[in-house]
Amino acid sequence: MTRSLYTLSGASSLLLMFSASVWAQESNELVTQAEQCRVISGRLERLACFDRVFQTPVDEVVIAPKQNVPPSWQRAMQAVAGSEAAMVLVTEGEGKGSNAWVALRALNRTTPFEHNAKPVLMVSCIDNLSRVELALPSSVEDARIQISVANAQPEYLRSDDNGVLMSSARGIPAIEMMKSMAREPRLVLRSNSPFADGLQFDASELNDALSALRERCGW
Repeated sequence: MTRSLYTLSGASSLLLMFSASVWAQESNELVTQAEQCRVISGRLERLACFDRVFQTPVDEVVIAPKQNVPPSWQRAMQAVAGSEAAMVLVTEGEGKGSNAWVALRALNRTTPFEHNAKPVLMVSCIDNLSRVELALPSSVEDARIQISVANAQPEYLRSDDNGVLMSSARGIPAIEMMKSMAREPRLVLRSNSPFADGLQFDASELNDALSALRERCGW
């Protein structure tokens, strides 16, 4: 009986030592990854990196499914769902070739949409393409609208087939729009379309967040 107890005790000790070794290794890996996050200059991207490393829980809000909506619409709405922040940075992977997008929820207390639902302005680098898109709470009939920001040259946004997503031309036109958007802390859209004209967004941290897009799309 004594020998049996000793054997079990020894096995338990070995198991504890092994568990401690694994825990120490995982802890060292977390520290290494956290150190990599610390060198990221952009505040929002640095916070997003820490969230990924430490798996910070984020409250998820289920959005009522819409049929055949574009992936960009889903990205924009999911980014702001469950968050009270006026702007949210989302990243997938690190470095050039990975994806990142910034979603800005409209600040307007009233909107033309049911229950004053808020449109979401999204700037992104997806699949190495820069984009500016306006995700709408419900569909509109406009096939194309004109918008301008910060007194910049007006640009056209075109609707998807369902009328819930307005998209700019990709690449350089989108990049120039992003640069204009980051010039002022409060972004106001001017448009020939009533549902978009006067939409306001908090862009005070947009220039910081754009560093994640610049890195991935190389501009």
